[in-house]
Amino acid sequence: MSGNRAPSREIVFDTHDPTDERRREALLTLGNGCLSLRASAPEAASTVEHGQEHYAGFYRAGWYDQAPRIVNGQTVSLAALVNLPNPFALSFAVGNEEWFNLANSELLDYHQALSLENGLLSRELTIRSPGGWKLQLVETRLVSMASPQVGALRWCLCPLGWEGQLRLRSVLDAGVHNAAITRQADYEGPRLRRVVAHHNTAGEAAVGAQLYDPGQRVTVAAHSRLGSAHGVIRPEWHSVWDGTRVVQETEIPVSDGQSVTLDRIAAVHVDDEISTGPRDPQGLHYAMASHHETPGFDTLMAAHVRAWQHLWAQMPLTAMSLSPSQALHLHRFHLLQTLSPHSVTQDLGFPPRGWQEGYFGQVFWDELFAFPFLASHFPAIARSLLHYRHRRLETARARARRAGYRGAMFPWRSARSGEEETPPFQFNPLTRSWKSDHSFLQRHIGTAIAYNAWHYWQATGDRTMLAGEGGELLLEIARFWASMAQYDDSLQRYVIRGVLGPDEYHDAYPGRETPGFDNNAYTNVMAVWTLSQACDVMDQLLPEEAAALCDRLTITPDELTHWDHVSRHMYIPFIGTEVISQFEGFEKLASPPAMVFSTDHPRADWWLASQGRSVDEYQLTKQADVLMLLYLLSPDGLQALLARLGYTFDSRACRHTTDYYMARITHESSLSRVVCAGALIQLDPQTSWHFFCQSLHTDLQAPGNLGTREGVHLGAMAGTLDVLQRHYLGINPAEDGLHVTPTPPPELGDVSMTMTYHGNHLMLALTKDELHLTASTDSDGVIPVIHSKGISQLHPGETCCIAVEVKHAGHEQQ
Repeated sequence: MSGNRAPSREIVFDTHDPTDERRREALLTLGNGCLSLRASAPEAASTVEHGQEHYAGFYRAGWYDQAPRIVNGQTVSLAALVNLPNPFALSFAVGNEEWFNLANSELLDYHQALSLENGLLSRELTIRSPGGWKLQLVETRLVSMASPQVGALRWCLCPLGWEGQLRLRSVLDAGVHNAAITRQADYEGPRLRRVVAHHNTAGEAAVGAQLYDPGQRVTVAAHSRLGSAHGVIRPEWHSVWDGTRVVQETEIPVSDGQSVTLDRIAAVHVDDEISTGPRDPQGLHYAMASHHETPGFDTLMAAHVRAWQHLWAQMPLTAMSLSPSQALHLHRFHLLQTLSPHSVTQDLGFPPRGWQEGYFGQVFWDELFAFPFLASHFPAIARSLLHYRHRRLETARARARRAGYRGAMFPWRSARSGEEETPPFQFNPLTRSWKSDHSFLQRHIGTAIAYNAWHYWQATGDRTMLAGEGGELLLEIARFWASMAQYDDSLQRYVIRGVLGPDEYHDAYPGRETPGFDNNAYTNVMAVWTLSQACDVMDQLLPEEAAALCDRLTITPDELTHWDHVSRHMYIPFIGTEVISQFEGFEKLASPPAMVFSTDHPRADWWLASQGRSVDEYQLTKQADVLMLLYLLSPDGLQALLARLGYTFDSRACRHTTDYYMARITHESSLSRVVCAGALIQLDPQTSWHFFCQSLHTDLQAPGNLGTREGVHLGAMAGTLDVLQRHYLGINPAEDGLHVTPTPPPELGDVSMTMTYHGNHLMLALTKDELHLTASTDSDGVIPVIHSKGISQLHPGETCCIAVEVKHAGHEQQ
């Protein structure tokens, strides 16, 4: 990627690098909360014999297939996001030469740029064809933020120094497979069934298909339009359907320096969006007829740009440093094109790799890292994520009952049904073998949902949500924890056994066949947090609201008393008296071998297995586990929760706990550095800033052969925004007011941004010494601002100035 040449709101590549193409395709993906299109070169997919350099992924958000597969000798039915028919496969040829691709042409100039401001991706090539003809290609593509079911691509072709015949090809390819990730190959393959097509000589085509569930249907309609400086060109297209692809070709005369444009516009409809009739059972004629009325490229682009400008106006942010500014713009861009205002009316969760094939497009806990930002900028989107969870509440209740518990037990990986979607096996590419995947034992997913529901209430003041869906989620998850926690007479405390924490490396105690660990500290502490907040819900609601909520859930006063008791008597394991243990017995594992921290091998668990050892034997974590508590709760918040339990945890213990785990984290998860950036700001600002800068460039500066090619790390991207707002600027909404404790690293520099609190718009401006909060003149009443010096009442149109707190290592403060 070019350096200083690229402004902060543009991602630019000035050279073509085949080894980096797949990463760039993911990094430059376009979306609108409904559709997602990888930035694959159109010419690469225009022929059947395209190579592995590119992957033309096209997806509908939340549209999963559940077709069974044979994996490791077992039948597995796993939800996977579907790669849709590709309508953007194009090519050209001069005269009778072969169809253009970069492998058969001489590349004279190359420039690719993603405009974050406008949501437009451009590519400019100057090439010399195999016959020596020089030609310029300017490509512009968009996935419409104004028309959620539409994507468009324009090629502008200009002969340089010659005239003759130019052949053009447009392909609508329904022969696509899910094949982006090699190690997932046994789970993937073809997803589309019973493919049919309709096409004509006017450059129009449509394909329809079903999934394993015949009620899941898709139509993709596309048309090609040609134009020049003299107006619209209407050639006849030779159109052929070969059973998987509609291939349409035409030929036009071109002249030196005279550009012609090829516009390719496509629309996608799924399931009940498809209109059918007795004479059109697949809905293809209707799809083509309705798509025929789609506006032209220029009109689509103008509306798309306006829609993006409206989104940016709701979240302005400036940072003095170019590097953080560019990365933060990119991160907000991907967040808002994955979950946009169009997502609000759909049944969508938060995919950690965006709407791409990474992790099968499934939903984990990653909305935890996006929620503070979304709730304070786009509360409707945040609320839609809670809707996604609430729609699956009854399934979560049924899952808990099947496991012998009460309340709601949400799955670690979710998709459409609300049932567990964790793959039963994971493939180790080093040993070429399968290993059972027990990550479904990460029951802490429930606390993430509860945390989001509570923080939505604090950011918005939406009492209706707290008395309704949000309260139901929080209380049913609390009920689950109270059910799962068992009283241990020997400890005189409650324990939680047989779970996994966020670590992701460890499956079981060495030598034990049964997976899971006892008393994972993160799980136990966050269960306590959930139970205590569930009790607090009753205090936040009006008496009649609280009574109605308890009646719906059949919660009795005795049950609330029990929750409070569990929340004050949970067991938390310690190593000695000061270091929180990741799980009971963690300190008995072997010290990690130095080699696992080397960058010369793949994932530590894969590498250790290839050496005949197991990561379960060592004090290693893939990502921050215990330190997640500092990220979510802050040192003071964690100290308060542990005090509730009767444990002493002072600043010295916090420092020793942090040092202990910083020496044992491999940071092989993209979330790890984000967590450390937030967790360490009050303990070690310099190290916090170091991890923040690394997390900013997780995708921007990733090697071409690693994880970004599977989809951007959306959770980590959202996490950088959370670290900036909640940890560095110190903005923490609460029901009693806006708590503000700015502790930015000195290197951050000046920052300005906006947010909303309880529906009121605020401008935040950080300088070296102060954070200025200015309330909009149309604010509804007075906002209490709670800071280290007391409480300030922020009136509409007024500004409150809060001194920046300077933190040094060891909790020293000046």
